[in-house]
Amino acid sequence: MIKYLLFFSILIHTSAFAFEVSGKSIVVKSDDTKILTRAAEDLAYYLGTITSGSVNVLDKVPADAKSVIVLHEDARGLKEDGFKLRSEGNRLHITGQNERGVLYGVFYFLDRYLGVKFLAAEYEYLPHFSRKELGEISDVQEPAFWYREIFFHEGDDPVFSLKNLLNGRLGHRTLKDEAEEIYTGGINTYSFTSSELLGDAFRCNGQYQYANPRAQHKAAKALDAKLSELDTDKECVVILEHEDRGSVCRESGKTASEAFLSYTTYLAKRLGKKYPHVRFYHQAYLWSREVPPHAQKLPPNLGVHFAPIEADFSKPLTEGENREMWRQIKGWGKLTKDMIVWHYTVNFGGYLFPYPNIPALAEDIRNLRQLPFVKGLFLQGSYETTGGDLAPLRLWVFAKLLWNPEQDVDQLISEFCRYYYGKGAESVVAYIRKRRALLKRSGGALRLKTPIDTTYLSDANLAELNAILEQGLRRVPKGTPFYEHYLALFPGIDYIRLIRGRAFRGRARVKKRFLDFLAAHPDLTHIAEGVSAENMVKVLTLKHKKALPPKVAAGLKEGRDWFSYQEYQLELCCADIVEDHEASDGVSAVMPGSSKEWGFSLKVMNLPKGVWDVYADVKIEMDKKNLFDGARWALRYGIEPGVAKGIKLRANFSKGYRPVKIGTIDTATDAPDFVWLSPPGNSVVSKVYVDRIYFVKRR
Repeated sequence: MIKYLLFFSILIHTSAFAFEVSGKSIVVKSDDTKILTRAAEDLAYYLGTITSGSVNVLDKVPADAKSVIVLHEDARGLKEDGFKLRSEGNRLHITGQNERGVLYGVFYFLDRYLGVKFLAAEYEYLPHFSRKELGEISDVQEPAFWYREIFFHEGDDPVFSLKNLLNGRLGHRTLKDEAEEIYTGGINTYSFTSSELLGDAFRCNGQYQYANPRAQHKAAKALDAKLSELDTDKECVVILEHEDRGSVCRESGKTASEAFLSYTTYLAKRLGKKYPHVRFYHQAYLWSREVPPHAQKLPPNLGVHFAPIEADFSKPLTEGENREMWRQIKGWGKLTKDMIVWHYTVNFGGYLFPYPNIPALAEDIRNLRQLPFVKGLFLQGSYETTGGDLAPLRLWVFAKLLWNPEQDVDQLISEFCRYYYGKGAESVVAYIRKRRALLKRSGGALRLKTPIDTTYLSDANLAELNAILEQGLRRVPKGTPFYEHYLALFPGIDYIRLIRGRAFRGRARVKKRFLDFLAAHPDLTHIAEGVSAENMVKVLTLKHKKALPPKVAAGLKEGRDWFSYQEYQLELCCADIVEDHEASDGVSAVMPGSSKEWGFSLKVMNLPKGVWDVYADVKIEMDKKNLFDGARWALRYGIEPGVAKGIKLRANFSKGYRPVKIGTIDTATDAPDFVWLSPPGNSVVSKVYVDRIYFVKRR
């Protein structure tokens, strides 16, 4: 009662002068909870640093206080995580709908009213002044989305995410925070694949028999056991996933998406009462994205996690070929009041790849905000590594838009560049605009795994982009953070120019710049999804030669009648890059024969219409210590979904490379996902080498 009388007395207090902050300001917290204490201490720290003063944190307002900021929680009249800033004379009240809202209110106040910019976990801009008059403040802020997460490696730091008003903490983030007992204030988010819940039971064509009652019962028991070990006493998200592949099971009387929905519905209903704070989500992804034809309303505790992975990310979901996915989103909206959209922000085929999708994604965020059932967005970026294309800018800009999608995206980009790149800001803005213009002029698409031979990034276009950046670099003083930030813009262009293997002016200098940057940034661990930076260094430092066309492509035109992908363009799980004089370009990828991983794979994208034979050039090395067993497998390979084959050891693998025909694809009728090769997993084969995968059009 005394606490509320205190705040009532503060509310009726008035003064003749406007609110101002200074080094003598006082921060008052209404309670001693961990979150409010954190909010008060952070505010006092930044105020003291900005003003070079000493700002104290107190539990009540002193009688002679001249500038007081009061933090307290009040759940009335605001959406979850919302907050109010209201001044009354020499008092400023930061009131949150919940304690996290108070914390957001503090960081918003520091940003928008005092000019503190939380640009990266390791870099912030702090203004300096002794006092600042702010006038009257009356500001109400509510998030556009309940769930807000940006899955860049740069956003793993929990405090940095909070400073940018984000709250989602998926997977390793949640577990890391719990293990280190770091308060994040975020929403704990867990995902469970079918294999985690069912193991090897009920497998079918790479997926599971989701409509099988025994499978559902087994999965429910396994999920119950996992949830019992987690912190589910507060609101959390649990995503129910199928396997990450395009294959499906054929279950009697049900479509694949219908069978999977029956599985997720069963789990949500079965466990809902025991875990009332858990919000379960049905994964709508690949084949499960289509709404089952006879689906009923979903249980209240089951939402939909929708992922438009096949989209053209150069356009919003409401345009062109993407309209089908927009239709599916709205279709799910008839069955649920709770959807989180899992969107994509970078090229997974090359994290550094210049990827001008920011305007399209900004429009998607605005459009999704208009759908009342869309409660959250999860934006996946270069999650494996730091250093993805414009990663700090993307994280900061998209965080602003997830809170308020109506902000002007170009103004946000300009604001970030001004504080992050200093005198180079104008050139960075010009570089970003030029990328958009070149893509539009090319008429090309941006896929999740856009290859480096895309027409949008022709040699001439890359040279033009490089010239813009080079010009701006001359204006940025060396030895400053701005200079280091600016240098991080070049690796995307350098990577593509170097990996294509063609000569260009200044190649030696560019190669040195790229390798020096990788050496100076060991946290840049991946060039693309599943492709290590270490392997890329090997590709650029090993001796290459110009690859001759495969024999089956002799006389055909490359880029029209046949397409080839060398070892460095493949997704290499567990494979190493080595010099190999027998390989077509002098370099190959190798794995031990004892492995069973699909270690060599290639996403099938951007093939023109037609019938294509798929090949790989492969070399098998035998272990002479083991007896030859012709019944053993030498190699496994396939086209996902649906094609899985192999070669027995009795085939002739005695010397050098041989072409292996993996299968045939008709791009007019088939929907291939990726081509894969795997070692056999036995002791007879010592090593498996893959030189390249190539597609040859049938005449």
